[in-house]
Amino acid sequence: MQPRSPLPGALIAIVGILLAAWVTLGRALFGIAGELTQVYLLTLGILIVLLNAFTAEGVMRAAQLGYKHRPATLGMLFTSWALGILLGLTIPDVTPDGLQTILSGPEEPGLGIAIGIANPLGIVMIVTAIVALGLARGDAKGKAHAVEEED
Repeated sequence: MQPRSPLPGALIAIVGILLAAWVTLGRALFGIAGELTQVYLLTLGILIVLLNAFTAEGVMRAAQLGYKHRPATLGMLFTSWALGILLGLTIPDVTPDGLQTILSGPEEPGLGIAIGIANPLGIVMIVTAIVALGLARGDAKGKAHAVEEED
């Protein structure tokens, strides 16, 4: 099998860093970064970067070995990114005016709705990123090329 370009893997790593920056620091662009920014940076930010970096490594290894990627690998990765963008819009932060999100500001009922949506978005984003990582690692081992035996 012919080796392929590692560029998609590099792009995945870059997007992972940008996504982590958006989720953890994006509220600063709107003037509502608060006390939770550091907590998000040290927890969610690091987790997002690591998941995307290891996924990128799997994609680059598969490309180097000439293996193809399953559509599910990129599908899960793109889904994780989309959910991460939405999470960045709805994740709350503590400011002098109280809790705020980019979408709602400090106003109810939008604030409560945004906070209620943020938790499931974050959980599903992390789960889809983990699935993408697992699929990328399998792709790097040639599992997308494995032929199943039929009885």
